[in-house]
Amino acid sequence: MVIKVEQSGRDVSIILDGNLDPDGDKELAKALRDVQRLGDFDRVSFDMRKVFFATSSGIGRILNFYKVLETTERLMEINGISDSLYEQFKDIHLETLFPINKE
Repeated sequence: MVIKVEQSGRDVSIILDGNLDPDGDKELAKALRDVQRLGDFDRVSFDMRKVFFATSSGIGRILNFYKVLETTERLMEINGISDSLYEQFKDIHLETLFPINKE
């Protein structure tokens, strides 16, 4: 898993390249901790076009991050997601919590 974090003004982009398997989950955990330390942002956008599989632990990590953002009145969205991961996220109704855009 390769994770790139970019901040532009008050927006943070997290670009994931690789699957959220056990190793990818550890990398994601570290990246999300780093993002939380940034402090000065309003929105986080994930690009998950190159993620084709996520374990329940990886999905749980994303949900916990969403909860943290929600308590601090920050927004989270997914802008770009693979077809397989999109179906997985739709099956568990994550689109009811935050926007998921396939682009």
